[in-house]
Amino acid sequence: MSQKPFHPNQSSWLLTAVKYGLYVCLFMPLIVNGGFIFPYIFPKQAFFQIVIEILFGLYLFLALRLPQFRPRSSRLFWALFIYFCLLILSSVFGLNAYHSFWSNYERMAGVISLWHYFGFLFIAVNIFKTKEDWYRFFNIAIIASVLEALYAVGQWAGIVVGTGGARVDGTIGNASFLAGYMLFNALFAFWLWLEKKEISWRIFYGGAILLNLFVLYKTETRGAVVALVFGLLALGLFFIFAPAQAAKQLPFKKPERLKKYVILALVLIFLVGGLVWLFRSSDFIKSRPTLSRLASISLEETTSKTRLLAWQMSFKGFWEHPLFGWGPENYYILFNKYYDPHLYPIESWFDRAHNAFIDVLINTGLIGFIAYGAVFTLAFWYLWQAWKREQISYQTMVIFAIIVASYAIQNFFVFDTQVTLLMIYLTLSFIVFLSFREAEQKTAQPLRANYFFAFLVAAAVMGLIYFLNFKPGLVGNEGIKALLYLREGQLKEAVAEFKKAYELGTFGLPEVAQRAYDSAMQMLNNYPGISDGDKKEMVETAVEGLKKSLQLEPINARYMMMLGNLYLAASQLDKSYLTEADYVLSRALELSPTRQELYFSLGQLRMFQGRNSEVLLLFKKAVELNDEVINSHWNYGIMAIALGQKELGELEIKRAVELGHSFGPSDIQRVIGAYSRTNDWTRIISLYEKWIQLTPDDAAPYAGLAASYAQAGNKQKAKEYALKAAEINPDFRAEAEQFIKNLGL
Repeated sequence: MSQKPFHPNQSSWLLTAVKYGLYVCLFMPLIVNGGFIFPYIFPKQAFFQIVIEILFGLYLFLALRLPQFRPRSSRLFWALFIYFCLLILSSVFGLNAYHSFWSNYERMAGVISLWHYFGFLFIAVNIFKTKEDWYRFFNIAIIASVLEALYAVGQWAGIVVGTGGARVDGTIGNASFLAGYMLFNALFAFWLWLEKKEISWRIFYGGAILLNLFVLYKTETRGAVVALVFGLLALGLFFIFAPAQAAKQLPFKKPERLKKYVILALVLIFLVGGLVWLFRSSDFIKSRPTLSRLASISLEETTSKTRLLAWQMSFKGFWEHPLFGWGPENYYILFNKYYDPHLYPIESWFDRAHNAFIDVLINTGLIGFIAYGAVFTLAFWYLWQAWKREQISYQTMVIFAIIVASYAIQNFFVFDTQVTLLMIYLTLSFIVFLSFREAEQKTAQPLRANYFFAFLVAAAVMGLIYFLNFKPGLVGNEGIKALLYLREGQLKEAVAEFKKAYELGTFGLPEVAQRAYDSAMQMLNNYPGISDGDKKEMVETAVEGLKKSLQLEPINARYMMMLGNLYLAASQLDKSYLTEADYVLSRALELSPTRQELYFSLGQLRMFQGRNSEVLLLFKKAVELNDEVINSHWNYGIMAIALGQKELGELEIKRAVELGHSFGPSDIQRVIGAYSRTNDWTRIISLYEKWIQLTPDDAAPYAGLAASYAQAGNKQKAKEYALKAAEINPDFRAEAEQFIKNLGL
């Protein structure tokens, strides 16, 4: 690298480019693209990563040319850096480093992705130098949130179709994550409303606050609303107990009245909260989903129960890897190993604890958790110090402290995603900037990079863009193409696209393989018109993908169960698949020994293998894991009947119905199928009669009853019900006539 000085003015375009690149990052929440698997997740993260990778390359040249933009540090910055280094260390010592570094399309929260947020912070704190720089940065964030909120309002008004049902989810695709994003920006807007004096800006901020809070309310997200209420209460208390000098600096014409207004507002908040709780059973509350959801918060609620069970499992697993944790993105391994049977069938697969703090503890261990806590502790400390030094106003200290605390409160109920990560690192970047006052800036000479260095940087950036973003995106895009071909009935082309995706590899392969699995299972179960050869080709394509997925994640019990179930379903085409199913499902059971679905699959496998003595033991074990699970009793009952233990089977079916299992036509058909294995025509006839009582205008049960009477030797009854089926549905007439003819009547 050349030591030749460079004139600062010639670098102005670099500075402008980096600043505008950072602004562009703030529009990441608006990115969505249906051409990718998980269109609300992967495109956002890929967009953000590409921008950061380009900006980092530009920043290197800028820092060389202009020393004032070179990296600075503080204790808060080093705490963040140490935490991110511990993420790498936990990945290396964790159970699946590959998954820790890369994650998947659904989350995009592996170590590689997370380091881009650190890169965002690193560039921002070294580029933005003045109060106006930061005001502008937060203004852009608020503008982006207004655009997001307007889209969500369009969903609420029925102009735009959403994916969250009655709950708006914007371009983020998840109501809870949208709520967190709105909360951040409502608080940013309130801060700038207090800071700015211009009436036009204050009108804009006021409108942004109302719009963001309206959308937050319409997300019906309890965690965000609780965090908002906490924020309002904390804000009120800070203003009430504000030091006299600080109170005078607040932008109100009569600050002496502020405390009275705040006290009145706090009383109003408590009053409204009390009324909502008191009248929680009223039609007024029940007809308003957000209020109804808030009023229904209880430890007995289904969501609360599942979260508490997951947290209990998490703490059991923590002690297995207490120091460095299981590794980022490896929570699913713990979840499978310590799976609580009481979660089934409500929540069967978790890859998060649904509590960000527990996630950090499990993923990075005690060391990582301490580092994570140190970051936020130092953030509060530096806010306090910046106010004491009169570097920021009292309201700035208070509001940013509330932003961080509100983020923590909401994350007690959910986990981070792209939009909340972007907002918290935007917040932390400002606080890190404030912390730099303690650091000394070293004087240095501007330098010019030579062409070779420029080439290396450009090549590195292009390589990162391709391997971290473009190639994984291409894999997902090939998967989408395959699904489109399948919809059009072009199996050969679909298989070719799936195989292209497999050849490209990357962390996106398992997601594509799961789509191939879903398609294969649908063909086996719901597409009788497709030839066995085509079905087998699709099965083999899915098998190839799932096997490759297990090479990337060798202890993923979910992939094993999918592969085992696929082998089971495909055994209708080739009995040799049963041997493969045996190995895979047995291995999955070792990894997740308390999961009921695995006992169901293994029980079915043993029946196919003719090992009847083991079948009922497996289904009984599923019942014993949790006696309150409807499906366990139902499946146990069906299998008991099929294997001739009719009294046991009938008791289990009765128990399932008592617990809430339906007993409609489709359920009756399953029971009939079980009795058919032992030719118990008396019970089968009784079940068909029950079916007729439920749907007297359906020809199918009459036809079935006719066939059953024929098997039982009652030809007259068989004829009677065959004619009845033809009377109800003329399409049965020709078949009924042939049936009667075969009876010899």
